[in-house]
Amino acid sequence: MTLNKVDVGSEYRLVACNAPQATRSKLETMGLVPGERINVLQNTNSGFIIEVKRSRLAIAHDIANNLIVS
Repeated sequence: MTLNKVDVGSEYRLVACNAPQATRSKLETMGLVPGERINVLQNTNSGFIIEVKRSRLAIAHDIANNLIVS
């Protein structure tokens, strides 16, 4: 499932990123790599607030749609 379809307050593992290469590279520098745990903190009108490696990130809905989690 994609990050857009997850429940707030739950933890998931990133399986893959189907974003364009430039976006994928930027996400990887922020710690979003396959196998990494993602804690979904909040779903806002503009995107998601997630926690990765003890850092909080804001991810827009269009980018979240490219992140496959389990």
